[in-house]
Amino acid sequence: MAVDPRNQKADALLKSLQQHQGGQLKIFIGAAPGVGKTCAMLNAAREYMQQGASVKIGLIETHGRAETQRLLEGFDILPRREISYHDQQLSEFDLDAALAAKPQLILVDELAHTNIPGSRHKRRYQDIAELLEAGIDVYTTMNVQHIASLNDLVLQISGVRVKETVPDQFIDRAQQLVFVDLAPNHLLDRLAQGQVYLGDYAEQAIQQFFQLETLTALREMAMKRVIGHVDDQLKNEQEAKARSNDYLIQDKVLVLISNRRDHEHLIRIGRQMAEKRHTPWIVVWVDTGKIHNQLEQKRLQSAFALAKELGAETDTLRGPSSIQTILPYISEHRINTVLVGAGTKRRLQPWRKPLYQQLINSGLPIEVSVWQASKRQHKYVTEAAPSLAFGQKMGYLFGSLLVAVASAVALALSSWLQSGNLVLVYVLAVVFCGLKYGARPAIFTALLSFLSFNFFLTDPYYTFFVNKNDDIATLLFLFVIGVVCGPAASRIRQQFLLLKEANRYTELQRDFAQQLTVINQADELCLTLAGQLQQALDCPAHVVVFEHHQQQISPRLGQPLQSLDQAMVDWCYAHNQMAGRFSDTLNASDWTAFPIQADNKSIAVLLLKFAKEQQVITEQDNNLIRTFVQQMVNVWQRIHLNNELEASTRKAEMEQLRSALLASVSHDLRSPLSAMMGSAESLKVLDKQLSAQDRVDLLETIIHESRRLDRYIENLLDMTRLGHGTLKLERDWVPVADIIGSAKQRLKYLFPDIEVDYQEQKNLPLLYAHAALLEQGIFNILENAAKYSPIDEPVTITANQDGRLCRIEIEDHGPGIAEELQEKVFDMFYVVADGDNKRHNTGMGLAICRGMIAAHGGKVKADTARSGSGSRFIIELPLPDPQDIPVRG
Repeated sequence: MAVDPRNQKADALLKSLQQHQGGQLKIFIGAAPGVGKTCAMLNAAREYMQQGASVKIGLIETHGRAETQRLLEGFDILPRREISYHDQQLSEFDLDAALAAKPQLILVDELAHTNIPGSRHKRRYQDIAELLEAGIDVYTTMNVQHIASLNDLVLQISGVRVKETVPDQFIDRAQQLVFVDLAPNHLLDRLAQGQVYLGDYAEQAIQQFFQLETLTALREMAMKRVIGHVDDQLKNEQEAKARSNDYLIQDKVLVLISNRRDHEHLIRIGRQMAEKRHTPWIVVWVDTGKIHNQLEQKRLQSAFALAKELGAETDTLRGPSSIQTILPYISEHRINTVLVGAGTKRRLQPWRKPLYQQLINSGLPIEVSVWQASKRQHKYVTEAAPSLAFGQKMGYLFGSLLVAVASAVALALSSWLQSGNLVLVYVLAVVFCGLKYGARPAIFTALLSFLSFNFFLTDPYYTFFVNKNDDIATLLFLFVIGVVCGPAASRIRQQFLLLKEANRYTELQRDFAQQLTVINQADELCLTLAGQLQQALDCPAHVVVFEHHQQQISPRLGQPLQSLDQAMVDWCYAHNQMAGRFSDTLNASDWTAFPIQADNKSIAVLLLKFAKEQQVITEQDNNLIRTFVQQMVNVWQRIHLNNELEASTRKAEMEQLRSALLASVSHDLRSPLSAMMGSAESLKVLDKQLSAQDRVDLLETIIHESRRLDRYIENLLDMTRLGHGTLKLERDWVPVADIIGSAKQRLKYLFPDIEVDYQEQKNLPLLYAHAALLEQGIFNILENAAKYSPIDEPVTITANQDGRLCRIEIEDHGPGIAEELQEKVFDMFYVVADGDNKRHNTGMGLAICRGMIAAHGGKVKADTARSGSGSRFIIELPLPDPQDIPVRG
């Protein structure tokens, strides 16, 4: 696959940008303790402080050296944090104090140090990473043997497995590596003089790293590492400035690991190989469906964690065999190089070729690199548990029991069946054992069946001798069939387990996806995610959502989170990283926190509380959690996009409302004002010329038009409250008759000649509503009916109960509303101008009515009157639960 120069330049720019974000990291690196790394760091920090910068010492280990102690003079030293561990008071670097002080530069010694249990992070480099994220520059020190990818090489050189390592990815982010050097013979002289370690530590150091050939090799490794770091920086700068024209076909390195052996050494070699070739690399494990114990699961998780630390992609494949599964993957992903372990010889299956040989014979154009551990390293490679070397012990006991049962059945049937038919009973036992416990117990069962059949069912009986040729053939047939059927049944069992796990995974995803399709609220989404994960993983699950500097937990916890658990949740949310149990951060908590991210920003935290006896999160569970969280994030984004779209639509509607409102105000409000002004002016100018009746008429006009203007203004205020969502419901228990009676009284004041006929169902339940708002909505419909109804025809109101609804119908005998306009009459400023004559009307009354009814969870619609002439408005309001409705007193 050819590399696009533009993509390469973009990657280089991105890497350069990431290096310069946050604080700057400088690592003083040496070949061994005592070369002067801490002194060099202190001298460099003093120069920086003399330039006026704020410098603090977070932690310096002097190891009793007077020279180092003198260099500390003049620095501001942060106090250490006291931690109680195993009834002892120990001191550790105080990360929180460093973050609170926030100097420009802080010095933290011994980068590879493992923190005391109870600290926030398991490793010191994680503390430094948090300092860098906070924008604080950091100087630190380390020895080359603590680089993770060099761990196996250091073991070969020194014979010592270094347990405290720093991921290469963390070292790569350093802006500068400073190589602090001292000739090996001078370093040995310092050790002999007691200037490196004192007492027993010095003798222990001589037995480990402080040997001339070891120090020389470590010194060379440190030099190469620093030079390689400088070369990488130069290459990035060249690519960022598009100076490099060396664009070749890019390789991909695939590292195949097993859960039955410790393959961390393969991962470290893969990192070195990918780094030298400047290629991406992938660590892959093939799940063939075999049952895995806790040791294998823990080994696999450790391998994947190391791979991610060293910058690899990880993937899990499922298939009946490693070779059948990996070959299509290699072709699909265009892998050029495969790194695989040599494995061990199969004494029971000598005809089976090792995996690397099968890869070579596959015919694919790939380079196969095979790694064979040296004899020294074999001591540190963790093999499979001895109890599982030949399969599960229970399998052999189960096979023995099946053979005993098969023998009893065969002896019972020997009087009716020939020996050739009785063989099938034993074959059935072999198949059952293979299906239950695998190939090796099945082969053992086949061998035991052979002996049992020979002893009980061949002449001479109760001996292992055979006289007849037919019996010899039958025995050979039994053994061959047993050996063939056992492994075949084992393969069928493995494929069945794989299929079962895949089906479970698919069904869980399908069920979750189906539930997500109908979710439109964020709180319901959180409850669904927690419920599905609790069911799938059989452990308590909760989602913590942060809104407006407050957190909400769904579903609610029975008791508040403890301070440690709360700190874990806050850290996970702030840093977008897993925390708690099974992690390196605040792992003393019983909970495990996973960040839920959208657009590289935390939106929530997933809390899971696995069983105490569970020692590891399996890769299948990890994949399930990631898949569910990603599905939840997709729906969360959809919900927020919908909310933003609705807000945008509302904003557009409000702009349209403002425009229409201005047009309406300029037209509809001008009419009553003109009438009022004209009447008032007539009273003033023609005061003496007007009769008493004329004065009364003019005053009535002013009063009538002022009331009309008051209704317009009230409608405008109602629409403003509805449009801005500030309409508040002050609910109370109220009879329907009281609301309609109040609306009738208001209507009588404006239209004294209109008759209103009201009929109500007996024992109509009370409404839990805002009476004034419902009255206003009903009054608007009554006012509209009164305007268009003939004076001699009454307006009819009926109220009854329809299931869980209160149904109110208002019917008039006016000209009616055409069917195609029955929905439009509820639109803002819409007035029917043809069927009904347009009278003093702004077109807001019915729109306000619908808004007020909807605020109560109800509906209103227009229809044709039952008589066929006129309009009928139907209001449906939800009724509370019967047990909640108070008894009318």
